[in-house]
Order: sequence, then structure tokens, then C-alpha cells
Amino acid sequence: MAVSASFPRRFGLLLYPEFEVLDVAGPIEALIGLSQRGYEDMKLSIISHTLDPVSPGLNDFGRAIRYLPTHTFETAPQLDVLLVPGGLGTIEGIPSPDKPRIDDYVDYVRKAYRGYDGHEPLQYIFSVCNGALVLGKAGVLDGQKATTNKAAWKLITPSAPKAHWVASARWVESGNVWTTSGVSAGADGMLAWMASLLPDKLVTEVADGMEWQRVWSSDDDPFAELNGCEDVLPEEE
Repeated sequence: MAVSASFPRRFGLLLYPEFEVLDVAGPIEALIGLSQRGYEDMKLSIISHTLDPVSPGLNDFGRAIRYLPTHTFETAPQLDVLLVPGGLGTIEGIPSPDKPRIDDYVDYVRKAYRGYDGHEPLQYIFSVCNGALVLGKAGVLDGQKATTNKAAWKLITPSAPKAHWVASARWVESGNVWTTSGVSAGADGMLAWMASLLPDKLVTEVADGMEWQRVWSSDDDPFAELNGCEDVLPEEE
């Protein structure tokens, strides 16, 4: 199968303390699978506020897991795609000794999306779960359709009052902005994003390699009804 020269190669993963592990693992697993099928030149940068190890945990069990950033906000390279996971670290008011200012992450997302200091704008930005809250605060979702974690629907949707929040969606494509529902939905959204750019046969091989039971419809999200979520329309000017 021919390799696409136009498919993005430079990926970034934004990490902050108390991120959700599966938000990261699902999409990254799909990208790893693709990198093993002709796209070995893909690059991944792991970006955080410092180069210190980043833990997803609120307690000793979770803090035993540590991820190592490769770049800070200041040293982050040019990216084509930025992945923003969710997690309790985006929610202010939850005490933690490790939590940095989420506004610093919001500022980086805002700049990376639009381009800054010689960096070109992102080709795509992709959020999982309440990672959409960071995109919302950065203004990325203004005028866009979006979705997010359904259990925290009423907490997250006010972050982007100019967005149309789609309750029934497992993932939403809105121009170059992709948002997904909670946790496991990130893998389905990433596979859908890949399929929008690559032959579906290749993406199916990636999903089969993950032994992932793929959700094919973007509107197939039972957790919206479970949590009583309804669409939130953009505020009128």
C-alpha cells in the first residue's frame, strides 16, 4: 500500500499532572500501529511545563506511574498535530501538590494552534475527554462543533460558550479541530481521524492489530443518554 506523503508526521502530546492514562494510551497506540506500517518517519514530542516526570495519579498508586517529557513549552518543536488528553489536572479546585497552573497549558495550546515565534499553525488539534476544556479556554473551539466527557458535560461545556457542543457524539470533526468523548473514545476518534486521511484498509489493519472493537459511527455514544446530556448551542453575539 502506497505511503501518503501528505500525511502529518510531527505529533505532539501535551502532558500535565493528573492526566487520564487511557486518554493518552488509546490514540498513541493507534499512532504506534500506523508507524509500524510504512510510517516509520513519524515523530512524537511529549510536551509539559518542565522536563520533570509527569504522573497521572492523585494518590501514591497513580504517582508510581511516570512519563518523561521531551520538551517544555519553550523548547517545543514545530508540530503538525497536537494531542490534548483530559484528566483531573485540568479541573481547578482539586488540590494537588504537583498541579501547575493550567493557564500555562492553555496559553501554549492557544499559541501552538495559531502559530507563534516562527512556528506555523497546527494542521490539526485533537482532544480527548475533558481535554476539550483546555481547547475551550484557549479559544480554539470558538465557532466550532465539539464534544467531551459526558459525565462532566455541565462542568466542561461552559469553557467554550461560542461552541456548539454535540451531546450524542463519540467524536466530532470540525475543520481541523477533532474532539472526542470520554476516555476510551479517544482511540475511536483517532482511528476516525486517520481514516479521514488514509485508506480505510490500512486503518482497519491498525485497529485489528490493537484488537480494538472499532466504533464506526461518530454519533454512537450511549453515555450521553446515561448522563442526561443535551446539546449546548453557541451563545448569540
